[in-house]
Amino acid sequence: MKIPVTILILLFFAFPSCLDLDEEPMLVINPTAEISVHVKDRKIFATSLISVNPQIIIGGNIGIIYEFSGELAIYNTLNGTIIDVSSVSGGGLSQMYTVSADTIGHERFVIIASGTVKVYADSDEDGKIHSGNLLTEGEFYQESQVVVSELLN
Repeated sequence: MKIPVTILILLFFAFPSCLDLDEEPMLVINPTAEISVHVKDRKIFATSLISVNPQIIIGGNIGIIYEFSGELAIYNTLNGTIIDVSSVSGGGLSQMYTVSADTIGHERFVIIASGTVKVYADSDEDGKIHSGNLLTEGEFYQESQVVVSELLN
């Protein structure tokens, strides 16, 4: 009688350690970029708020890492040259980036925020992307045309 009970106790403690209980989250993202513009002291400032907008379908029990990449740029509409560009990088659910340009000699500008958001499962729970599995990714793009005289009125 001692042997079957001993075997059951050993199986009870040994068997659960063989199970892989990690469940990756399942989600859908809808990345967006919102651009706001203002003029101050003869300079135009364009700020973009980039958001992931996740819809979590299954929460899972593994952490999630969000990674942004792309750029926010301000262009001169006369010749199409880039006046200022800011690299979009980092993580979290949202990030804010700013570019600026001198308005002297320029009346029209185009501001473009574009890039990609990637979502990883943090299986090692170390907060680093290299150890995570790519769950999903999405692109964002927003363009805004600005006329300086309209902003000043």
